[in-house]
Order: sequence, then structure tokens, then C-alpha cells
Amino acid sequence: MEGAPYGVSCNSISPGWVETKLAEGMIGRLSKIEGRTAAEYIEEIKTNYPQKRLIQPQEIGKLAAFLCNDDAFGITM
Repeated sequence: MEGAPYGVSCNSISPGWVETKLAEGMIGRLSKIEGRTAAEYIEEIKTNYPQKRLIQPQEIGKLAAFLCNDDAFGITM
């Protein structure tokens, strides 16, 4: 709200689980704590997402690039 009069927009990208090395390590640790395999843990994560999959890093990159483009000037989410 403060930046809008000056042409500044602010957006947040909050994708949840993204298929990265960092997520792989975290899933490995969490699955061990819970006594499950990493594959079982990932399958449970997927059941909570509408598309039943983990987000891919390039999807986040493309979204970030779009939001930095003038074509996204009016988008605030």
C-alpha cells in the first residue's frame, strides 16, 4: 500500500514443497524421524497438493521473472 503510489508493487511466491536438493535433505530427515521412507513422505506431500506433485524450481523462476516484467505491473497478490 505504501509503495503503490510510487509504482512499486509487492508480490510473494509461496509454493510449498519445491523439488530441490534442500527439500530432498529435509524430507530425508523428516522421514527418518517419523520412521518412513523418503518416497512415502513425498507421496504424502503430493496428496495435499491439487496437482499431486512437487513444484519444479523452473516454475518458480519463470513466475519470478514474469512478476519482474512490466507486463505484471498491475498484479499484486
